[in-house]
Amino acid sequence: MQDFFRNGLICCLVVLLPATVIARSNKDADAVVTLRDDKPCFSYPKDEEILKRPYSFSYLGVSKNTGGVVWEIQITSYERKGLIEPNSPENCIGYGIVNPGMKEDKAAKQLLPDLPYHVFISVAEAPGGRNSYDRKFALDFCISNNEKGEPIILGASGDGKGMWHCLKPGETRKRGFWGWLFGK
Repeated sequence: MQDFFRNGLICCLVVLLPATVIARSNKDADAVVTLRDDKPCFSYPKDEEILKRPYSFSYLGVSKNTGGVVWEIQITSYERKGLIEPNSPENCIGYGIVNPGMKEDKAAKQLLPDLPYHVFISVAEAPGGRNSYDRKFALDFCISNNEKGEPIILGASGDGKGMWHCLKPGETRKRGFWGWLFGK
């Protein structure tokens, strides 16, 4: 009965909700954010799906959770020769760094401490294919400092009403109604 109710509610909400709410939660998995040279460095995980098919990086965007893009890059050619594949923290794309084979659509702005940001990474299965399958990775994060003043990456969480905050070290995101409903 609970599944019937949940599935019925999902169908109603999909029809009634604006596309922007659904697009925000539309991701295949969490992106990975680490620190390199005291700046965020972005990658995606090598999960089961990535290992099955040959995916390649195509787009990365960082925005404030309250709105406004702060950095945006994408590949310049579907050939992908010499392109870094950010599929691990060791091969991550550093914030503000435009590697060979990439172009910057929006120049990197300075990231402010203790302000929630959102990273979105897209990878494509078939280079240049018009019907290729994309995978999407996203994560909400903050840059903060630990007790010693060293930069650290923390998670960020929203209340579903546009209010965002940085999580404290060790604090986890609370799964709200949308998380329960969509299983993310």
